[in-house]
Amino acid sequence: MSKKKDNIFYKNDFWIRLSLTIFFMSILLIILIEGNIQLFFSKTNYVSSYQNYDFQLHVIDVGQGDSFLIKFPNDKVMLIDTGEEEEGQNVVNYIKEFLKRENLTQIDYLLLTHQDSDHVGGAIDVLNEIKVENVFRPKVLVENEVQLIEKYPNYTISNTQTYSNVINLAYHNNCNILFNESGLKLDFEGAIVEFLSPSEDVYSNSNDYSAVLMITYQTKKFLFMGDASVEIEQKLIENYGENLKCDVLKVGHHGSKTSSSEEFLKLISPTYSIISAEEKSGLPSSIVTNNLNAIGSKILSTANFKNFALTVKNNKIIYSLSDKPFNELALFLSIILLIIILIWGIKINKNKKMFINTSIPNSNKTIVKNYDKENVDVI
Repeated sequence: MSKKKDNIFYKNDFWIRLSLTIFFMSILLIILIEGNIQLFFSKTNYVSSYQNYDFQLHVIDVGQGDSFLIKFPNDKVMLIDTGEEEEGQNVVNYIKEFLKRENLTQIDYLLLTHQDSDHVGGAIDVLNEIKVENVFRPKVLVENEVQLIEKYPNYTISNTQTYSNVINLAYHNNCNILFNESGLKLDFEGAIVEFLSPSEDVYSNSNDYSAVLMITYQTKKFLFMGDASVEIEQKLIENYGENLKCDVLKVGHHGSKTSSSEEFLKLISPTYSIISAEEKSGLPSSIVTNNLNAIGSKILSTANFKNFALTVKNNKIIYSLSDKPFNELALFLSIILLIIILIWGIKINKNKKMFINTSIPNSNKTIVKNYDKENVDVI
């Protein structure tokens, strides 16, 4: 082959390889953009065990905070709390994975139990990235709700920026906004959500604004306590008595001793008790865990299990831990990179000179084999 033809061949070879590389990289970028780049790069430990079940309760690990995702029989979806603002993207990623697997498109009810940042902070990301129809919020107003301030002059006005941002964003997104209040009831074709608290308009303790919910599915009951204190527990005992008995308890205030009195726990006697708390937070309190152990309630903690889910099957409550993390992007990138390496490693020119250097034992001499010339030169 002449030198001129040889140069043309290598130039063509270069442009072929470059074109193939651009082609495969373009495919990668299109898939990433269409599939949401952040979702691809996330390592969402999703619980897929109960996919397509009519009733699912997903406990999302948000560290020192609360977040629970519930699917009801008529494909309605409720998100209870969202953790701190820095946990927002984790919550969004989990919800997106859930919606994709369940072939759903939105959150029907976002329920903010009360105004503390470890319960509402992540709602900013949720409202920004996922369609939300209805928002339940505490009876705490923000400064620019002028008409509501005039209508409810006794309501507390929050000076917390995070809570204000969430409420303003809900208005901006045209969500239907409702107040948490005892007596409200939602019927989801076989599952009932009842608000047991708050019964007052104003509380001195911010935690007592918490929405307390009883969710009934088939014969099983799930009681969510938010951060409600022992004072609220006592009022619930007075108002509902034996009707508070439940199968699953979302333990109040992350297992703090300000909630979960011995009297209250003995009355409700849950089979399972969910505690959403950070591993090194000092919670749950040993007093609470001792009280739970005394009634034989099994503790399911995000500190130990991270993300997990519960459902009802054959009239029994069962739970499952998250799948082993699998990042689809890692596999896809590996394949793309392998293809690119192969493209650039292909020896199109079969006549290209190949040199192999080998050392002669006990000698400083090197043999260079030139396979085109078929001879050996000793240096």
